[in-house]
Amino acid sequence: MMKWVRRTILALIVLTIVICGWQWRQYSRKIKYRENALLYFKEEDYTKSIRYLKKALKRHAMFSEKLDDDMRCYLADSYFELEEYDKASVIYDSLIDSDDTNPLFYSMKGESYLKAGNDKEAVATFKKGWEKTKDSSFLLKQADLYIARKDYDAALACIDQGLKEDSGHKADFLFEKIIVSESRQDYQAAYEAAKDYVEMYPDDEKAKKEYIFLSTRI
Repeated sequence: MMKWVRRTILALIVLTIVICGWQWRQYSRKIKYRENALLYFKEEDYTKSIRYLKKALKRHAMFSEKLDDDMRCYLADSYFELEEYDKASVIYDSLIDSDDTNPLFYSMKGESYLKAGNDKEAVATFKKGWEKTKDSSFLLKQADLYIARKDYDAALACIDQGLKEDSGHKADFLFEKIIVSESRQDYQAAYEAAKDYVEMYPDDEKAKKEYIFLSTRI
């Protein structure tokens, strides 16, 4: 009985050593492929970067989830740079599935849709980005798209919501409120927004000129 136990233990030890050796080889190759991929990425040779990233991602190694996510980011960015936006957006989707609170993934997925001329999906992505991360830059992105469509009511809703948030984008939201209000010919609202902006940012000469102009329209 003891001999059987010893043999079993020995077999398990050998198996563990074999598995660890195999995993180490897989991980080492993954790292090497990644290094080559990032070198080509830096050189803006995105086709070769993609080739090595795919090779690296095929190497399965334990505890490499974060490393794989990092490489998938580079893979998506490589497709983006090659203007293969559909492929990029699919990968950004998978990254969002892994971490739905990372603003970068929503931002890049939305930009992929924009580059592909799909404004509707871009807006939907930025909306989801705002809902999941509460990063007010997504409200700003939505407002920009609504302004381009001349959907000023929707743009203003995003801007007003953004102004309620304690964020680093207050100047951007205020200035866009001036633009939207003026475009809607709501000169009183535009003037008040310009006044608030100039009081907060008195060194902005462009805003001062806009404020003076608007004072003649009310």
